[in-house]
Amino acid sequence: MRPTAGFPSDNLQRAALTAAAFVAGYALSAWRIGHGAPDFYVFWTAGRHWRTPYDPSVVAHLLAQLRLHGVWPFAYPPTFLLVAWPFAQLPLRLAYPLWTGLEMSLFLLAASYFVRPVWTTALLALTPVVFFAAMLGQTSLLTGAAMLAAWRFRDARPALAGVLLGVAACIKPQALILAPVVFWGRWRLLGCMAVTGVVMALASLGFGWRRWPEWLHAMTAFQALVPMTDRINPSALMPGIGWSFAVGALGLWLAASSRDLVGLVAGALCVAPYAHAYDLAALTPLALGWLIEWRRAGWARALTGGALLSGLIATPLAALGLCAAVAALPAMERWRRVPRPGAGLGVEAGTP
Repeated sequence: MRPTAGFPSDNLQRAALTAAAFVAGYALSAWRIGHGAPDFYVFWTAGRHWRTPYDPSVVAHLLAQLRLHGVWPFAYPPTFLLVAWPFAQLPLRLAYPLWTGLEMSLFLLAASYFVRPVWTTALLALTPVVFFAAMLGQTSLLTGAAMLAAWRFRDARPALAGVLLGVAACIKPQALILAPVVFWGRWRLLGCMAVTGVVMALASLGFGWRRWPEWLHAMTAFQALVPMTDRINPSALMPGIGWSFAVGALGLWLAASSRDLVGLVAGALCVAPYAHAYDLAALTPLALGWLIEWRRAGWARALTGGALLSGLIATPLAALGLCAAVAALPAMERWRRVPRPGAGLGVEAGTP
């Protein structure tokens, strides 16, 4: 791989990018302690009280101490406790910045393989999708990094890609719900993904087998809160099973027809019952690439990427528009490849 003209080699750029991302994420979170209600507070509390992580009073007690308001249930599977527990052993003022710095650096490192020049990957940290995911201490950057790295290694190292997808699924299952569809036929990858999930599920039994039925109960309670939450799922546009089924069918079609990272993320947006704008983080490197190389990518991809990076995909209607655009992109690309009249004959189109 040749270095970008006028800049250090790609590996040096990635090293600098990773270090700068960690420092920026750490500094941002250190400043945010006590301001707002980052989701990491919930993760840290659940890991610290791993015997009762799904007890709402545990999180309510922490929020009261920090003088924060709102309902912040913990609805992640017990396998996520394997990730949260080590951070929960640290003081919150250290754990939160460390978490944000690590996930920001991992995300930008994985994203740098999808953007040229490499240094422009740093621009992702300024986009609303990535910035607010980092500010809240969300898991989207962590799962996004795993998904991006898995996509990069899917051919060369399918076992590693499967492990990464398995870890991501154990953190946020709804984000990987369509992975078997997208990666259908890559049996080694899917096998390693399944084995990783089983191993992490067995390891989570160290927190007690009762965590699993408690999680199912917490999920039921969370489903009752979903209609009142700020989500971007297209299914939220209309009530009724018919509309939800239609949107779910769209998501399944997106995943099956595209068989790529875009279909995986956009499809899950339609199928999963709950998603926020930061759950689109895995698509931001692709969106930035479409903008940088807009002549080659085409105006349709460039406009879609611009809408995503600018934070416009923040409502169910906008998310439906994103899914419609993703569905239409292949047809637009085929149209662009159709030779114009006279093309290839040494005659400009439209010349008499």
